Amino acid sequence: MSVFVDTGVFFAHHDTDAERHDEAVSALEALIEGAYGQPYTNDYVLDETVTLTRARTNSYSAADTVACRLLGEDSFPELFDLLVIEPDDIHPVLQTFRQFSDHDLSFTDASIIHHCEKRDIDAVLSFDSDFDGLIERIDPVSNTY
Repeated sequence: MSVFVDTGVFFAHHDTDAERHDEAVSALEALIEGAYGQPYTNDYVLDETVTLTRARTNSYSAADTVACRLLGEDSFPELFDLLVIEPDDIHPVLQTFRQFSDHDLSFTDASIIHHCEKRDIDAVLSFDSDFDGLIERIDPVSNTY
């Protein structure tokens, strides 16, 4: 099994004041224990997570800590295989974004769907129900598909 971790899970895990903090902590603990197999994320999620953390906390340190967690730097274990959107991926991601214009997907969300399809990743670990019906989603709240 393999899973792609979305921005909201990373942010809620870091921000102790986040509404879904406890669920994100539980989900990442399960991920560390191997419950979801190989975890992935991508450079767009890294960008979105670091930017969101900086904007919401107004703290460079918090944003840097989240980056270190995702990249397995400092005291954080290397858990995530960080995928990169290559130049040849841009048009397929845009095609996915356009194809699902009736969903409330960001371009980053479209990149997640693209990577999951391209790499045969089984599911996305996300609070975002906009993935439902497009890709298998593990909901950190209920911890189910």
